[in-house]
Amino acid sequence: MLCTHGHVDHIAASGELKAATGAKIFIHERDQWLVDDLPNHCRYLNLPAVEPPEIDSYFHEGQDLNLCDVDFEIIETPGHTPGGVCLKMEEHLFVGDTLFHLSIGRTDLPGGNYDQLMTSIRQKLLPLDDALIIHSGHGPDSTLEIEKSRNPFLAER
Repeated sequence: MLCTHGHVDHIAASGELKAATGAKIFIHERDQWLVDDLPNHCRYLNLPAVEPPEIDSYFHEGQDLNLCDVDFEIIETPGHTPGGVCLKMEEHLFVGDTLFHLSIGRTDLPGGNYDQLMTSIRQKLLPLDDALIIHSGHGPDSTLEIEKSRNPFLAER
């Protein structure tokens, strides 16, 4: 499982999936604290507490990862969380909660930083190919071209 960040809605089921399938869990090391605090985040949201999953490996900037003959490029995009990453695979970019169709990830949760998120988007994502298909953690898909031209958060570049 390639986890773009450590928020509860993105990792809560990973331990159970790992137990059922033997899949390995990857995340950026800077989000380990969110994984470790998973039971508290569940309780805060009135969800049943979930034990933190054991992380098998950490992502690193520029890392090329090959899983099942599929190549992924790891792009560090802190801001939504300190360890946020995007995963580039061919013409696809899995952005987690870094970027949404016509919006961006929230930064008001612990570890979030608006200026850092905007720097990540501007320096790491916007220079990429406009034709990349953006897959976010929530909402419809988009393209980098659409986000560059229509996303109000990216209007002032």
